[in-house]
Amino acid sequence: MKNKVFKSLIVSSLVLCNYVSAADCHDVSQIIAKQLEDNYVIENTATTLAQLMRSQSFLSGCDHQKSSEDIAKFMTLELNKIANDKHLSVVYDPQWVNELKAYRSSAQTKAFSDSRAMETPTDNYGFKKVEMLDGNIGYLDIRVFSDSHLGGETLENAMKFLQHADGIIIDLRNNFGGSPFMVTSLASYFFDLDTVHLSTFESRENGVLTQTQDWTSPYVPGPRFKDTPLYILTSSNSASAAEGFSYAMQSLTRATIVGEVTAGAAHARRAEIVNDDFILTLPTARPVDPRTNDNWERKGVKPNIETSSDNALNVAYAEVLNTLIKSKSSNLSLHKWVYPLVKAKSSQYQPSQGDFNQIVGTFGEHKVFQEGGKFFYQHSDEPAFEIELLDKETIVFKAFTEARLQAIYKDKQVIALKMLSLGRDEREFQRTM
Repeated sequence: MKNKVFKSLIVSSLVLCNYVSAADCHDVSQIIAKQLEDNYVIENTATTLAQLMRSQSFLSGCDHQKSSEDIAKFMTLELNKIANDKHLSVVYDPQWVNELKAYRSSAQTKAFSDSRAMETPTDNYGFKKVEMLDGNIGYLDIRVFSDSHLGGETLENAMKFLQHADGIIIDLRNNFGGSPFMVTSLASYFFDLDTVHLSTFESRENGVLTQTQDWTSPYVPGPRFKDTPLYILTSSNSASAAEGFSYAMQSLTRATIVGEVTAGAAHARRAEIVNDDFILTLPTARPVDPRTNDNWERKGVKPNIETSSDNALNVAYAEVLNTLIKSKSSNLSLHKWVYPLVKAKSSQYQPSQGDFNQIVGTFGEHKVFQEGGKFFYQHSDEPAFEIELLDKETIVFKAFTEARLQAIYKDKQVIALKMLSLGRDEREFQRTM
């Protein structure tokens, strides 16, 4: 038994020794230093990173690591003390190396590219939902930015559907990114014929920096929305191309961002094989905003109006209606009608039983009562309608939106109910019981 345990320990020790010795700190460091020096997107940072990896203090620290995984973690941590780049990392994964080699030496690359055209229609090229909200506000939910040559027609149809909207809300809360070409296509709808510089893309390869400017298109198929109030919803999950669209539209003061600070993923990276055991995830490209000379890497896009992701739609919806009311829009009466309801919802007020007790009672021929845990409004002997309390004053009917009730308070007591109807004079009913 002792011999078996002893042999097991020897075998384990040999495996561990091979495991560690396969990761030669000096060789790996030299290769990565060269890859960073030639290809990391920010040249000054690339030089500093390469110098770090060639320094004696770095190599000494690397030599003290006990495993290949530890070496990868050590390198990633040390590099990011300088770069602070969430896309830059050293990974120990021999299996990934083998898979990447096999993939790059086969016809799979072309097969994968071809499959994209077949697969993306299953999710409507990322266009999840388009609708007109009450108050003539357009809503567009985009989950991914597909390539323009694939999803361009879907975008065109969505924008045609929204062409009569008084305001537009674009929902990117569940958008993880995608094609920058679709970002350009979408942005182009919100400017006039004069092209606008959205961003500059910088990339480095073999020490050569290439810059490509991204401008809006002078032509879009369908309507333009150059003066339509635009609101963009974000969450901490909004990333990459979703952040690119939000950042550019915000810096151009063309849109108001509502929601949470975004993920902070600006740099584009590629996987570089270091040797048979290690991979370097290397940021080689980045967008640069021509107005801020910066991007959202690590920082994320900070909303103009910060609120929880769950409540972002209600807040943006209320804001766009309020903007239209202040500008005395052509649909002013409609916007004024819808705004109080949306504003009440955006407050996320949680009514208490005491709030409901305040409105229960008789108001002449009108009464509010509770039955089966629900609240109802009834006029005389007519059918009763279920109601919902949005805040202490705003009462809505669940079955229709053409009318609603408002509780009138005096000395913290409800003394009357006011019936409000779209396009009709208000009526007030005094409490009688």
